[in-house]
Amino acid sequence: MNNSGDNDGRWYPDHPFVGVGALVVKDGRCLLIQRGKEPSKGKWSIPGGKVELGETIESAVRREVLEECGIDIIVLKILEATDSIIRD
Repeated sequence: MNNSGDNDGRWYPDHPFVGVGALVVKDGRCLLIQRGKEPSKGKWSIPGGKVELGETIESAVRREVLEECGIDIIVLKILEATDSIIRD
């Protein structure tokens, strides 16, 4: 399907996107970021993003937190896997 005008193929994808999000907690406080890009630009979220080809979930979440927040984290546990499928 043609994805012209579709930022990165998310609206009408021809393959699945795998994403990660990190629940970073220190001293009883949770790290949030304000999204700078669509989807959900301007909204508050946990840091995260797409898994790159050949990357493990753990390395992807560590990379995303480092890129977005400048923090090198230790992944203690994978909490959950969920689906996010938005249909017309």
